[in-house]
Amino acid sequence: MRILTGKDVGIQFADNKRWLYRHVDFHLDSSQILALVGDNGVGKTTLIRAIMGQRALTEGELVRDHAQDLRIGYVPQYHDDIGAFPLHIADFVGLSYDRGLLPWLRRSEKEHLEHVLNEANLTEIANERIDRASGGEKQRAFLAQAMIQDPDVLILDEATANLDNVAKFALMDVVKHYRDHHDLSVIMVSHDLDIVERYSDNYLLLSPDGAEFGPIADLDTSKLEEGGRDHV
Repeated sequence: MRILTGKDVGIQFADNKRWLYRHVDFHLDSSQILALVGDNGVGKTTLIRAIMGQRALTEGELVRDHAQDLRIGYVPQYHDDIGAFPLHIADFVGLSYDRGLLPWLRRSEKEHLEHVLNEANLTEIANERIDRASGGEKQRAFLAQAMIQDPDVLILDEATANLDNVAKFALMDVVKHYRDHHDLSVIMVSHDLDIVERYSDNYLLLSPDGAEFGPIADLDTSKLEEGGRDHV
């Protein structure tokens, strides 16, 4: 099932009329992982903001084929200060619930929270404080926060950056498992070619000259530079 389609997408800076890119075509299907790649400054984060409805396109359109109320979960890049709160991990993950006027979780929410904690391999440390957790555990807690909202699309915005190899593969194994069992589609922004090639189904390579979209096996990695983060 088609979830999201980008048709002739173009984004231009209003101040100097410079185009980030034009004529970008891609699609995201159900239960697929799309790697969004490209050199620093090419505009990957800008496209993510457009997908999340935080920035308008200059031209083209993003068609939400699955539903107009597409639910999007978001996991940011890991920083040392992320998760520096004196909360138990279970309580931290549960912050994603909109409780309204209720200061407690309903029974169904508690059951769902337990399920997500188990999926994220956090059950054994659920009652430990998140500010005392390792970097990988904190990032899996942020992933669990996104998953508890039952998103149709999960966006990983350099989510494995600054994690060691063990932690980054553990995080992506959770994503892959959740994708396989919950009909989840994923857009992954990453400079990590090991992660991109191991977990992605398709890729979208952005460049000032346009874009390339296709199966991950067709990605020419020589077109990419390693390291850094896209702030555009």
